[in-house]
Amino acid sequence: MKIPFLKSRLPFSGKKIFITATLLLGLTVVTNSQTYNYPDWDFHFPLDINTSISGSFGELRPNHFHSGVDFTTNRETGHPIYSIDKGYVSRISVSPVGFGKAIYVNHPNGYTSVYAHCEWFSNKIEEIVTDIQYRNKSFSFNKYFSAGEIPVERGEKIAYSGNSGSSGGPHLHFEIRETSEQRPLNVHFFDMPFNDDRPPHIKGIAIFPLDKKSTINGENEPLYIPAVFYNNRFHLRGNPKIRVSGTIGTGVEVIDYYPNSWRRLGVYEIDMKVNNKEWFNSRINNFLFSETRYLNSHIDYAMYQNKRRRVQKSFVDINNQLNIYKTTKNRGRVKTEPGEEISFEYNIKDAAGNVSKIAFTVEGVALSTKSSKDKNEELIDPHKSYKAKVGDYRAKFAKNSFYTFTPAQFAVHQNDGTGIGDHFQILDKTVPVHNFYDIYMPIPNKYKNSKQLTGARVNSNGTLSYEGGTIKNGEMHIRTREAGRFCLTEDKEAPKIRIINKPVNNDYSNRESINIELKDDFSGIDSYVCTINGEWALFEWDPKNDILKGYFKNLLIERGKKHNLKIEATDKVGNKSVLETDFIY
Repeated sequence: MKIPFLKSRLPFSGKKIFITATLLLGLTVVTNSQTYNYPDWDFHFPLDINTSISGSFGELRPNHFHSGVDFTTNRETGHPIYSIDKGYVSRISVSPVGFGKAIYVNHPNGYTSVYAHCEWFSNKIEEIVTDIQYRNKSFSFNKYFSAGEIPVERGEKIAYSGNSGSSGGPHLHFEIRETSEQRPLNVHFFDMPFNDDRPPHIKGIAIFPLDKKSTINGENEPLYIPAVFYNNRFHLRGNPKIRVSGTIGTGVEVIDYYPNSWRRLGVYEIDMKVNNKEWFNSRINNFLFSETRYLNSHIDYAMYQNKRRRVQKSFVDINNQLNIYKTTKNRGRVKTEPGEEISFEYNIKDAAGNVSKIAFTVEGVALSTKSSKDKNEELIDPHKSYKAKVGDYRAKFAKNSFYTFTPAQFAVHQNDGTGIGDHFQILDKTVPVHNFYDIYMPIPNKYKNSKQLTGARVNSNGTLSYEGGTIKNGEMHIRTREAGRFCLTEDKEAPKIRIINKPVNNDYSNRESINIELKDDFSGIDSYVCTINGEWALFEWDPKNDILKGYFKNLLIERGKKHNLKIEATDKVGNKSVLETDFIY
């Protein structure tokens, strides 16, 4: 039996969610927030199996907010996926990474539903997909369709659940977007057949000194304090004394769970009061994909890099352009005075309206008389472009590459035995960079004619990660969005190609696919071409498992004959491997 969606229900009174300054008296909208009307839409549920939520809208992910809801599929693939309402297929994308196999349906009411990580599409859509792949001679493609080309009905089967792309396990990633801007909406507000009476879990709070003179318990460093739960609310462990000076900010580490589930989800709203006054509020109703990387400003990025804690800050960096906040005019910062006691109270809600609270106080003390060691260091203005030069090593940043004023820390270090040439230190790995920037490193004379030379990032354990790059005028030019230490290296290893589980006499007559291991140890696979009897053949690539699969239902070959398979693979530096074999099918 298919499960219908009920009419949408919000955890707040009324249908409108107003993201305006009038909601929170005394608060200022720090970005262009807007009012959003969620429609009454009792659409068809996309699955017909017992399922639960394993990923929530707005959940904090690496470098982005989660743009939909993940539905479990009992750790299996192949469950039918249904269009939630009538409309037409507006886009199909197939990729070895990201959403994998994904289908987009535009509906007459101005919304688009998205179904990602599919294993297959329905027969009529799979036929269209395979035709495009053979015409393009490519497994991957991204094609848009007009109204009327592929119409679908409410409840029509359009695909089957899978684990394609960058999925971490079988599930359905489901979204609802505004068609006009492709803005993903908080799917939880289209009432789903799940009961959630479990409030968010507060793991701890953090207090940050926001300038060089400010201190937390005498130190100019952030302080993290774990939380514990008793007497029906959360408390700071040990009820510690917290003494602060200067200007501070706070943050909270919080996760949410659905009943009977261990999966960590995200929360919907964080509200903070200071001395009983509304001070900071964030709500995840919707966002643009162009904004999602601002997550690295929403959290304390350094604490995540060093401790793997995602602390959501309750103050807003001057160049954080996310559209989810309301704060005081000073963007949530708290200026303290000696002898003053300041109270903080958090109210944190999930999308079902369950609330968790935590409160604590801090005591203001006199500013430290210690002089700052970094008093005269150069700071990068986040609103301006910036160029760095250390000897023959250079870096160029476009404006808006940083979220706040950032120390201009650049250095060249002698090679310690890792990679080729000196190492170029660009800021620190704990500094988030929003835009791609350019690195230029000189190439030692010995390697100027190397065909396998490439750029690399030096990891904390001394290993190298591929960064790529192009060579021009004796320099390696790298584009990246990561800070850290960079060097040159050579990638001389060609990709590895190996047939998996070969049948006796290479007779595949009783098999559904030919399975090939395809992997590269450093730069990664850049391209592959599979031919059978000299003609291009459709093989699907799953890089997370290093597997190429040629499904016989998609291979245009005659049964009962001997065939020749040839696979050519090239890595991102240009190293090439070839495998050729005969088989029977």
